[in-house]
Amino acid sequence: MSKAAPRPENHTGDEAAFDAWLATVDNTLHDKIEAASDIDAGCAQIFASSVTAETASTVEVEPEQWDHLEAVLRDAADSIAHWLALAAPHNLSHQLNKAISTTRTMTVVGRALLPESMRAHWGLAADFLAESYLHLTHLKSGLVHHALDRQEALSLHTRARSGIATFQAALQHVLPTLPAGSKPHHVIERLLATVEMLLLLLDWSRDSIVRLFDERDLPAQIPSTNHR
Repeated sequence: MSKAAPRPENHTGDEAAFDAWLATVDNTLHDKIEAASDIDAGCAQIFASSVTAETASTVEVEPEQWDHLEAVLRDAADSIAHWLALAAPHNLSHQLNKAISTTRTMTVVGRALLPESMRAHWGLAADFLAESYLHLTHLKSGLVHHALDRQEALSLHTRARSGIATFQAALQHVLPTLPAGSKPHHVIERLLATVEMLLLLLDWSRDSIVRLFDERDLPAQIPSTNHR
């Protein structure tokens, strides 16, 4: 156990020294908390558990017996029901939050779980993921602050979706080169399944954006003052 900073004797009455001691202890505590808190590692650990679960399930059931999407998602923490709950047009804010957080999680997962030998392939694919993340955050901020018109919002959305689709194509290209049943193979499969749901979510969010601007463009309803 590391020793705390020596506390000055109280009888000295030296308040400045006492304040300095408190500051030292406080800084040490913050350092320890920061060192113990690794969000990326936590996300990767959760994702790794789902990969392990999927690996075990494919031993018991032939993959051909399952719809691809259901097979890779059925043991994951995020169930399909949670995604479907976001389908309604009035859920635009939640749709964008989910898209942004999912894009971030996929970035963390690929960096943390794929082997060093795949760094070059992953780096190229992740560039498109990073660009989509920036487009989505810009889109959300612009909509919240009414800083985007319809065309600007839809253009940002199109670029974000295009980046995700290119990321998907890159993973689909590398998947056949990986040994079936290996951890990298399962990680890429899980990422691809998540991308499928993310692309569907982005389609929903585009419909929500169109509806949002349609409602904004409606003329104000002024109540009639004519009475009989």
